[in-house]
Amino acid sequence: MENSVIAVKDIAYLLGFVASIWGVYKIIKDIYTPYKLRNKEIEKNKEYLARDNERIKDLEESNAMIYECLLVMLNHQITGNGVDKMKEVRDKMNEFIIKKNVNN
Repeated sequence: MENSVIAVKDIAYLLGFVASIWGVYKIIKDIYTPYKLRNKEIEKNKEYLARDNERIKDLEESNAMIYECLLVMLNHQITGNGVDKMKEVRDKMNEFIIKKNVNN
């Protein structure tokens, strides 16, 4: 009879130990999970930011080319000259459009 009481007591200690280890594991997991989720979100936002920066640079290049073309056309309308400059800008615009379409 004494051996069975000790065995039940040992089983109770073992189950208590397992339960306490499980509790510690859950606490550590609950602390670590938000940290891991936050890091995933930060990485995702870095990717979005890099893509947005690339788009903004592309838009700025396009706007600069459009402004240059408009300026040359305006000067041509005012003076009636500048055909060579218009041909030069046209060639630059063609190269820009071709390069842009190849990259996309």
